[in-house]
Amino acid sequence: MVVETGQQVLGVGYAPACAGMAEVRRFPSTGVLRGPVRRHPVRPDFHVVGVLTGGTGAHEVDFRPADLAAGTVFWLRPGQVHRIPDTARLRGALVLFTASALAPGTRVAAFADDVARPSQWQLGPHGTLADAALRHLELLLAEPSTTDDVADALRLALTPLAAAAGLPQEVRANSVFTRFATAVEAEHTRLHHVREYERLVHAGSRTIDRAVRQARGVSAKRFLDERIALEARRRLATSEVTVAALGRELGFSEATNFVKFYRRLTGTTPAAARAAR
Repeated sequence: MVVETGQQVLGVGYAPACAGMAEVRRFPSTGVLRGPVRRHPVRPDFHVVGVLTGGTGAHEVDFRPADLAAGTVFWLRPGQVHRIPDTARLRGALVLFTASALAPGTRVAAFADDVARPSQWQLGPHGTLADAALRHLELLLAEPSTTDDVADALRLALTPLAAAAGLPQEVRANSVFTRFATAVEAEHTRLHHVREYERLVHAGSRTIDRAVRQARGVSAKRFLDERIALEARRRLATSEVTVAALGRELGFSEATNFVKFYRRLTGTTPAAARAAR
């Protein structure tokens, strides 16, 4: 069950029927994609996986537009911002689940939490297996089932989707970048300088910078700043937090410093961004 929290622009929480359960929703018949996600950006606190089987459309993930068509897979991590303005022409399945539904230590769980992985890709030759696994999960959820059975079926359903994504070679072979990206995800509200990540990444600032440039084509400092700015954009779009309070939550001692930082990274002010939502 999907529940809304907040005010005009909403965060979305997930209230599963029992701990660790998942849901499969078919669209366009499901009402999930006809709710607030059409009108405003929403920020689910659970995983949202979409598998498109027909039709065309578009959506936004973290404010970046992308086309949707048959064979597209999108997988949002908890906390990413999502908007689909029109689902009438789309057909496919949504898989909704909390992080606790995935058994830790599995490849699927590692992929789900990987901050370096893409949010969208093409299913390709994995489509037949993915369709069969999703139908198996759907049938299992329709009957009384144990949490372990659901977890196993969910892992099997997600495995071909993760396999289709892959990762660019420059990311797969770049463990320094992966450690830095993971550390930034966890600490960006507290640590704003690359040198502060050296202990967490077990590498010096220059090594970190080379690794980020190889994987993402930008400096490590730019990568870090963009993550802070993204968090600010997410919060401005999905909460009523004041600009001053948001600046403090993101580690800025003065609101003016936060506004200058936001303008430098995005080209606009936090107040203007909120007014335009």
